[in-house]
Amino acid sequence: MAEVIQFNCPVCGTTLRLPLAMSAARGPCPHCTREIIAPDPARGVGAFEVPLPPPPVVIEPFRPFEEVLPVDQEQPEPVLKLPAEEAPERPPQPVKPQLSMLLVCCLLTGMVALVIGYLLGTQTAKRALPVPQVIAPTKPIEPPIPAEVERPVPEPIPIRVKPIIEKAPPEAPKPEPTQVAAAAEATLRAFLEAPDWASRSAYVLFPEKTRAAMEAYSREAPDGPTAFSSITVKQTQINEITGYTLFIFFVATEAFPSGIPVAVQETSAGWQVDWQTFVEFRDQLFQKFADGPSDQTGRFHLIVSQPPPERAAATGNEHFVSVMLNAPLSLTPHLAFVKRASEAFATLQAATSSGGFFTPVLEVAKRKTPDGKTYLEVLRVVASDWSPREP
Repeated sequence: MAEVIQFNCPVCGTTLRLPLAMSAARGPCPHCTREIIAPDPARGVGAFEVPLPPPPVVIEPFRPFEEVLPVDQEQPEPVLKLPAEEAPERPPQPVKPQLSMLLVCCLLTGMVALVIGYLLGTQTAKRALPVPQVIAPTKPIEPPIPAEVERPVPEPIPIRVKPIIEKAPPEAPKPEPTQVAAAAEATLRAFLEAPDWASRSAYVLFPEKTRAAMEAYSREAPDGPTAFSSITVKQTQINEITGYTLFIFFVATEAFPSGIPVAVQETSAGWQVDWQTFVEFRDQLFQKFADGPSDQTGRFHLIVSQPPPERAAATGNEHFVSVMLNAPLSLTPHLAFVKRASEAFATLQAATSSGGFFTPVLEVAKRKTPDGKTYLEVLRVVASDWSPREP
């Protein structure tokens, strides 16, 4: 199996692939350009988006009170004063004795009225308030302000009201990644140690459709437990839609010390093992298909690449293009052909044009030429990755 990490972008859901050496790497998604961190299979951590920094706090400068005159206050009109030398001189007017007597009478009358009003007001207050009440001032008494001077009206200070954010109820604590990996590994161990297919079928994905295939396969191949020496986690990813976790374990056996890739998927019924892919890799079914009789078809998880330019030119023609097919645990590549006018050719060409590897599920047929030679033909691309799928 190619040492790659396949996962979905946690922001836009685009399927991404990275070399295993770039586990936990940070960078932008090529589709949505959001900053993400790749999954770390060794620690059981999936991909997640890099949190954005909090916005800077804007502090408004304090504005001191400004003196503002009321709108209804009328500004005094300017008075034009003539210079002293230009003012006309008036001769002094003699004071008439009738005017002086009139002024004296007015002053005396005003004083008498003030005294009488004061006496009357004092008597009225005594009758209305038999028990005098003393109200202590709550603030110091300010000196009176002249009538011609208005108190400045301060500018109102805006009040910032923070919105009330209702806190969501706390979520249930999620299990630690190590606990999740341990639960998936326990299911895989029970699957490998099962004595027969019937007891092993309790741990497989899509059991309704897989049990019939397991029973039929047990008649062709020896049935029993699979001996292993170690189990290690190589890849993990979380489905953004369902929230379920997928683990890729490598099961080391005597025949495959580097490990057989086995997918263990989390479901509503618990952890379940992808039996079909496991049997295909363990028993090298693609190699048996390539060495077997012609006029057969099958679906296989393969690694696709382009042949060297010299070999591609020597094997291709106006109708077919050659590609290299390799099973994950096989060191022997197989030359196969795909029709130029097919949809499979467009998909394989786009995925391998830059010289990289493509890991799809392919439907392959074994053909025979009129002169008796056999060859492999890619009929279609069933899936663009090795994620478990219902048969």
